[in-house]
Amino acid sequence: MDIYHSIHTITLQRKIPLEEVSSYRSLLYGLSDRYGTGSYRKSENEYYFYMYAPQGVMISLRAARNCGFIKLTINLNSLLYMEIQRVALFSPCRDYMRTLDCNLRDILRDAQLGTPETFTFARVDFSVNAKTPDPLAYIALAHKGGVPNGFKQTYPRFDNKKRNRLIRYAYSYDLTYSIEEYAISLYSKADQLRDDYSAQLTDYQQAQGILRLEAKYGAAMLQKHFGITDLSYSPELLYRFLQESSCILCKAMQDCFPAGTYYSLAAVQEQLAQAGKSVQRERLGTWIAQTSRMSSACKARRALCAELSGSQYAALMVYQRTSGINPVTIGRAWKRKALPSLQSVFGFAE
Repeated sequence: MDIYHSIHTITLQRKIPLEEVSSYRSLLYGLSDRYGTGSYRKSENEYYFYMYAPQGVMISLRAARNCGFIKLTINLNSLLYMEIQRVALFSPCRDYMRTLDCNLRDILRDAQLGTPETFTFARVDFSVNAKTPDPLAYIALAHKGGVPNGFKQTYPRFDNKKRNRLIRYAYSYDLTYSIEEYAISLYSKADQLRDDYSAQLTDYQQAQGILRLEAKYGAAMLQKHFGITDLSYSPELLYRFLQESSCILCKAMQDCFPAGTYYSLAAVQEQLAQAGKSVQRERLGTWIAQTSRMSSACKARRALCAELSGSQYAALMVYQRTSGINPVTIGRAWKRKALPSLQSVFGFAE
């Protein structure tokens, strides 16, 4: 399976005057009746329409205090083929870009919603698929890595009975950045499809062994990363986002997942014994042992590094990376001595 860094979903948004919300609602309900598709009223002021969902485009309409918003949530690969694509990601090439853009214009023309250029990018989900024999093993290891500084768990409550949708924590690892519009998800695609009642047998078969990483950028994060203020849709800007997807996903990997091969605790001890005595080796050994006890590499690192100076901390991080040893260890019950790092699984250099 080829690894290419791409975009799974984009959200385009347009602001409209508050007095026009009702006319757009009537227009969209008319389209829904014409196509015989359903709609969903999330609240008194927010509606979702699915007439173009089979072609990869969902439309939502929301009334805020002083204005309204029309949003398009677009699965790029589904829009390219004009049919649902649940597993494969959009291949970023110029010919596909032209077809994608033409299909989007046709849908907006049919929906009487104007041209794509009247919309701006509100969110982009940068994504990559990787094939691995055991995706759930990597989910478990990601959880043992803990929550990095500046992030929080997207789904922190395990016992919230009011949740409408069951969150399967063993199938995914989800983080949200505390300040900016930035979220990260790592999940098993086949297990995620279990909650998709419209998924077909071929989808499950195609998704077996696929681990997906997503870095979700909101408008503010897009503006910051790309150094732009105008997020108006254009095929050129979308292509620029696609070209930068590898860099953005690599940043997400560095932000949230320690580098290095995952070893069993016994195998780590063998590796460290061969490394020769040094202060950094002792500190790395302490970090690994504390990670094993605390089930969180982030908590263990914070506890260890609280007593270190800035230069000592930096030296330890360099030593850990160059050693190729991940501070997260494989459990005894797994009957494995080692697993490749997430970085190598997703095609990133370490």
